[in-house]
Amino acid sequence: MLLRTSRWVYSAGVRMPKWKSWFNRLRPIAIEHKVKIWSDRQVRLRRAPRWPSLDGALLRVAPSHREFAQFPTMLLSLKTKWLLRCALCACLPALLCSSVRAQQTQTQEFPEIDTYVGLTDRYRLMFQVSRSKDGSTLNSTQFGPNLDINFRPLLRRKLRTNDSAKGNFLTLRIGYQYLENVGKPNENRVQSALTSRFHLPWSLELAERNRFDLRVISDQFSWRYRNRLTLERSFSIKSFSFSPYARGEIYYDSKPGTWNKSTYSFGAVIPIRKRFELEGYYERENTTGGSPPHVNGIGTTLSIYFRRKLA
Repeated sequence: MLLRTSRWVYSAGVRMPKWKSWFNRLRPIAIEHKVKIWSDRQVRLRRAPRWPSLDGALLRVAPSHREFAQFPTMLLSLKTKWLLRCALCACLPALLCSSVRAQQTQTQEFPEIDTYVGLTDRYRLMFQVSRSKDGSTLNSTQFGPNLDINFRPLLRRKLRTNDSAKGNFLTLRIGYQYLENVGKPNENRVQSALTSRFHLPWSLELAERNRFDLRVISDQFSWRYRNRLTLERSFSIKSFSFSPYARGEIYYDSKPGTWNKSTYSFGAVIPIRKRFELEGYYERENTTGGSPPHVNGIGTTLSIYFRRKLA
């Protein structure tokens, strides 16, 4: 029984302020509301996705098979939506200007097969057949033999590859190539290239190639210098290995007397057992005064290695 006055309330003979009496009445309602909020939050947590960490463990309790089935959809909706939006915004100007750039840029495919025959630890033969990306036209066919000479093996091999030349500090290549151009005169080319390799931190490897091409086109002689830098690193996932790389190259042609061409490419090399390597890459080529001035190339290279068994 409550006895009320203007400022005080008597409950079971106990004197208390009026505000405390109202607090005691509202307290069970507040506690019930908090319990409801807490239970709703637990339901949301149970329905929330369980994201796996880098080491394969789950950040929360083990999810059910239904949540695993919904994982790709949640991953797309939460982590890649903003990437798709950014890519769309970045490609919008290119889409608007596609009619203008279509005449200046072409997209080509460049297949290539390289065969290596090891003579000794230092010498090996290399024969190349490819659709040339370096001829007078984009429909050129290039083939020819080369001789590789290796110097000074590296103390530590950081790249997981079947190419024995990448385990040496210096590699000299001397070769001949014949380019059959469609609709234009054919080309005879003698090349010499010196490649040096350096170890960098974080298991990176830097390779620099200096190459000279002696060219004869329609009985006219010219030469060209090419400098190429490659940054490469190997990764392994259990028994699967691959080596992504970034590469850039510049060209100096004696005919115009200028640096008239540059290329940059991104790709990866995948060793297959001990005799094969598969390489895929994207290459962007920019040529001053060329036709077309810009080329987007998608290339695939199959390398085959034969090693001579020494007695």
